[in-house]
Amino acid sequence: MELPHNTRRVYAAQWRQFTAWCAARGAVALPARPRLLVLYLASLARDRLAPATLKAALHAIAKAHQLTGLAPPTEDPIVLRARRRILAESSSDRRHVTPLTPALMRQMLASIGHELIDARDRALLLVGFAARLRRAELVALDVEDAVDIGGAIELLADNRRLVLAPIQDARLCPVQALRAWVDAANLRAGALFVSVNRWGRLGGRLPDRSVSDIVQARARQAGIELKGLSGDSLHVGPADDRRLL
Repeated sequence: MELPHNTRRVYAAQWRQFTAWCAARGAVALPARPRLLVLYLASLARDRLAPATLKAALHAIAKAHQLTGLAPPTEDPIVLRARRRILAESSSDRRHVTPLTPALMRQMLASIGHELIDARDRALLLVGFAARLRRAELVALDVEDAVDIGGAIELLADNRRLVLAPIQDARLCPVQALRAWVDAANLRAGALFVSVNRWGRLGGRLPDRSVSDIVQARARQAGIELKGLSGDSLHVGPADDRRLL
């Protein structure tokens, strides 16, 4: 059965992250040894990734092996045992995530500057907060997934259609922030959120762990010192507590 487009894209992103992790350690990604996969899962867990992201990584690695006629290492007994333990621990850790409230978001946004990387981070924070997106969903977005509809923006995120409504204050408006980032970066297709180096040059799609780095860095910049802040802080908390005005 053919996978949905968004699922294929998420799997492709997860596979790229795994192969890059393997390459950095001089390890072979395909076929992947079961014990290597256990180490990879442990590294993802240390980054406090959501259980859904861990599962997506496993599914992506299994699919890559299946497509080349190899037995997926995800079915090895030591991987299955590690999976159960790590997912259980990750689910427990989720209870310790500190939600980003509107007041905290306003404080963070007020300290963001006007460089290209600032435009990206403002858009990423506002879109993630307003749409309550998980890290993997946020970084999997493509430019084509954000469609203007009469002043608002419709997002296609993991086969869900979400509408970002505009608000008057440009500093807090996810619609204006997203448009400003796309225009400033001259994005026409492909990944919506990409890396930006110190010279303002664009790179590839952000990995989902970068969302936590951005949230934590912008919180420190704003003088916010709270335990439990991470990329998950954008989507946890009450759904009706998203108004920034």
